[in-house]
Amino acid sequence: MKLLADVGLIGFPSAGKSTLLSVITDAKPKIGDYHFTTLSPNLGMVRIDVDHDFAVADLPGLIEGAANGVGLGIEFLRHIERTRVLLHVIDVGGYEQRDPYEDFLKINEELKKYDPALLDRPQIVVATKMDLPDAKENLEQLKAKLADDHTLPTPPVVMAISSVTHDGLQPLIAKTAEILDQTPAFPVKGLDDLDEALGLPTEPDSDFTVEQDEDGTWVLSGEKLERLFKMTNMDHEESTLRFARQLRGMGVDDALREKGAKNGDLVQIDDFTFEFVE
Repeated sequence: MKLLADVGLIGFPSAGKSTLLSVITDAKPKIGDYHFTTLSPNLGMVRIDVDHDFAVADLPGLIEGAANGVGLGIEFLRHIERTRVLLHVIDVGGYEQRDPYEDFLKINEELKKYDPALLDRPQIVVATKMDLPDAKENLEQLKAKLADDHTLPTPPVVMAISSVTHDGLQPLIAKTAEILDQTPAFPVKGLDDLDEALGLPTEPDSDFTVEQDEDGTWVLSGEKLERLFKMTNMDHEESTLRFARQLRGMGVDDALREKGAKNGDLVQIDDFTFEFVE
């Protein structure tokens, strides 16, 4: 529950975050040609192959002063705490006549004001809207300014894409997966506001039981576990995968093994039954 997604999309409103999410995952976020289309995180799964995937969250757009509560402010920044790698989406198409380099600095300044530790997360600068006429020139200027910025420990990786033509998407996915493999989860500071908002217990995850019925089915029960189950749409693969991760994080997989569960055994939660897979 402490991890919203593996990867967070950050950037100014209308930078192209929702469109990027829609073309690299099965998510269908609301997309519009105006600011603050995204008012809460949208989640999607990027599937690389049968055994490899990662979750991406399209996070609400930042504006200056967010760290002081302006706009979506603190709610946005709290979501960032729950990610491991950031894709810093920057519009280089020139549609709104913004300076891409200044946008980069302003977003990072808001992260720093809220919590300097947020800048420890690896960032990939994703230069979007490369299908627009001025994009190539703006991209070169952005790269040059980043390379000359001696306040940065190292110049960030810059990857150019177009969500319209799909150019650059596969290299971006591959690079993101590579960095994720090298990046552990970051601690979330302070109160677990997500659990509290959902009305879930905030005690350690020992509030579930594992029993075996007369047919050999392992039966899971517990207030937090059952509430998570009721909030999960088992008809959607993304929701099911997220629920499986939540169970693993609670220690359910380990508890089943300790009780003697084997590969292929049936496990039941409420009225839902599934196979235990090692």
